[in-house]
Amino acid sequence: MSSSESLSETTDPKDRRLSERHRTLMAGRIYFQSGRSSLDCQVRNISLTGACLKGPGVIDLPDHFRLEIPSRDRIYDCESRWRLKDTMGAHFKVPETAPKRKEENLIERVAVLEYENRVLRQRIVELSQRLAEFGASTESL
Repeated sequence: MSSSESLSETTDPKDRRLSERHRTLMAGRIYFQSGRSSLDCQVRNISLTGACLKGPGVIDLPDHFRLEIPSRDRIYDCESRWRLKDTMGAHFKVPETAPKRKEENLIERVAVLEYENRVLRQRIVELSQRLAEFGASTESL
């Protein structure tokens, strides 16, 4: 693509994508009118910068809306990029960062819990020593 040619002038839709999309079949919910109205949809593909949404009524939505994808536990602020029949291309106003794998999240969480456990055990030792200074015993605890 030449420097004078913009992304929107490209004829092939794949050339307009800013990041690689991955095919999905996830449930989504679109919120509009300040959250007073909503519409269910299917997320047919998704990338870090946008998604393809399919379902009855998606082409009638306003240009700006929020997309919830429960399986990702995420809500995106979106704007419509294109519409065709019962399908719409949505652009995320704030691109998603590369998602961490669930295993990485679990490993991080376990490490944090192990650290907190060590800190609490040390605090128990310190408090037991202070109680011992006053002649109290912690054996009954």
